[in-house]
Amino acid sequence: MPSKPKKRRAKTRARAPEGKRQVLIIMNKDVVKLVKVAAVEDDIKMSHAVEEAVRDWLDKRKREKAASNAV
Repeated sequence: MPSKPKKRRAKTRARAPEGKRQVLIIMNKDVVKLVKVAAVEDDIKMSHAVEEAVRDWLDKRKREKAASNAV
């Protein structure tokens, strides 16, 4: 009687904290390295640095759209 194949355990991903969502982004390797170094220097997580940069970009974009609509 043939033996049953072993079941593979599914790899589990780390769960994102409540209110957060994990995303995959592809960036230039030199930019990634610079962000990692800056995050270590500022004693913050890289994800916090990237989130802050994205929030700043969204705020800038919102201001620019408002300014172009006001003309």
